[in-house]
Amino acid sequence: DLSYNNIKDLPSFKGCHTLEEISLQHNQIHEIAEDTFQGLSSLRVLDLSRNQIHQIHKGAFITVGALLNLDLSFNELSSVPVEGLSGLNQLKLTGNSELKEALAAKNFAKLRSLSVPYAYQCCAFWGCDSYLNSNAEDASHQDQGALMDPEKANADIPRNAKNEELGQTIIHCTPATGAFKPCEYLLGSWMIRLTVWFIFLVALFFNLLVMLTIFASCTTLPSSKLFISLISVSNLFMGVYTGILTFLDAVSWGRFAEFGIWWETGSGCRIAGFLAVFSSESAIFFLMLAAVERSFSAKEFIKKGKSNHQKQFQIAAFFAFLCALVAGCLPLFYKADYSASPLCLPFPTGETPLLGFTVTLVLLNSLAFLLMAVIYTKLYCNLEKEDLSENSQSSTIKHVAWLIFTNCIFFCPVAFFSFAPLITAISISPEIMKSVTLIFFPLPACLNPVLYVFFNPKFKEDWKLLRRHLTRKNGAVAIAVSAQGGCVTQDFYYDCGVYTHLQGNIALCECCESLLLSKPVPCKHLIKSHSCPALAVVPCQRPDGYWSDCGTQSAHSDYADEDDSFVSDSSDQVQACGRACFYQSRGFPLVRYAYNIPRIKD
Repeated sequence: DLSYNNIKDLPSFKGCHTLEEISLQHNQIHEIAEDTFQGLSSLRVLDLSRNQIHQIHKGAFITVGALLNLDLSFNELSSVPVEGLSGLNQLKLTGNSELKEALAAKNFAKLRSLSVPYAYQCCAFWGCDSYLNSNAEDASHQDQGALMDPEKANADIPRNAKNEELGQTIIHCTPATGAFKPCEYLLGSWMIRLTVWFIFLVALFFNLLVMLTIFASCTTLPSSKLFISLISVSNLFMGVYTGILTFLDAVSWGRFAEFGIWWETGSGCRIAGFLAVFSSESAIFFLMLAAVERSFSAKEFIKKGKSNHQKQFQIAAFFAFLCALVAGCLPLFYKADYSASPLCLPFPTGETPLLGFTVTLVLLNSLAFLLMAVIYTKLYCNLEKEDLSENSQSSTIKHVAWLIFTNCIFFCPVAFFSFAPLITAISISPEIMKSVTLIFFPLPACLNPVLYVFFNPKFKEDWKLLRRHLTRKNGAVAIAVSAQGGCVTQDFYYDCGVYTHLQGNIALCECCESLLLSKPVPCKHLIKSHSCPALAVVPCQRPDGYWSDCGTQSAHSDYADEDDSFVSDSSDQVQACGRACFYQSRGFPLVRYAYNIPRIKD
């Protein structure tokens, strides 16, 4: 026993033929030479654990044929020689993080106990269910063939006996494979695989659609749309994370054990884990801020008719982004967190690794959902007293309420399984934990944009604006509309309570623009533009009464009186063009108004 002696260079034991056990643990040995254990024909136990061995000569164990127990754990090995180790009963290689190559079972015919750095290395030693099933199927086929051909059966008796003996051999390999350490398929069953693919495709498409409509429709985002767009960005990152898992499952189809070590220890898993945690936390923080913003906006709308806290909420959104960024970066400093499973999440995987970070995240998210529930309960109690059912903000208030409800529902299973390892009385199958994590963790990223697209009228308004921006021809048309009149036509059924923003120097009503771009419609309060070149480009300044929210009604004109107004009953286009050119030549804006055309269904 030469343990705990700080030995750096190991001399040759040549000539010590009667040595049966050597213990060299807890030293500072760096290398094992070819002649170090040469000639030790009686050596049965060799302990080289907890050293700094980074290289072993490929012929170091050729002459130790009687060796039964070899311990090389907690060293710096990147490869292990197999010559001369066919008679081993126990091999310990755990703790060698650089040892990523797969071991071949044929080189260790008598092995009974194996300890390796990564669970995927156990797949070759009866660690994979399909491997056992395939051997069982081969045996059944051989039995059926024996019944049909007795002579062949007699010839195969020795071989079958050998296979039976090998099949009865039980190899204890740690760490064990399982749902979170699969040998074949990352996503497991087809039901889980198809669900994850569906979540990925829906999250990717609908979040991009929501972001496109919101950012393309308004030059200045109000606070409500700002948080909805930020939530969509966060959900898009979650969709990217889900897409990474689906792509990895497709690439490693049926042989994930060959990719598992490379994936978990590489930078790809860390990037995927960062995206998952960052997107999850940022979505929850932005949703909490959206709930607070809706509460403040509703109260101020009752008192003042408008809300003036946009800058404050932008600053709050920036700090929420920083908090989510910190939450995503913290596991990067603890290598075991993101690499604990191929899902690259710092959540429990059936074992009990570092649970501090997971528990902290779950408690923080639970507190955020509790705060959202309290805020919205109080908000709805106030809304029952103040009838705001017809208010333009009611749709966003209801949308945020749906987001809070659905996200909280999907968060509960993930939170429960996060605390499950701390409760010894609860025994949950790893397969169930993996299925719940793969489905419920990214599901809000799929459902949130779908709720906005199909159930929020704001999306329809933004979609109309986006379509007009895409179909708009070169140039623009300025028009004048009376605040007292409206267009009476069956085709002109639009909600003109929402206005387009100033595009460059042109102010244009949604419904009037769509009317002019589609076809001429008789209307006594519209100046037709297709015959008047002077109306193509008219400078227009933003009035004080024109709100950035595009939803406030006002009507005034500073440059036209009752006798010389563009808003008249005259249908003479020549007079209209003359007036337009007159005001344009003097630098006056053509119109300065916001208006509301009544909705007419008949």
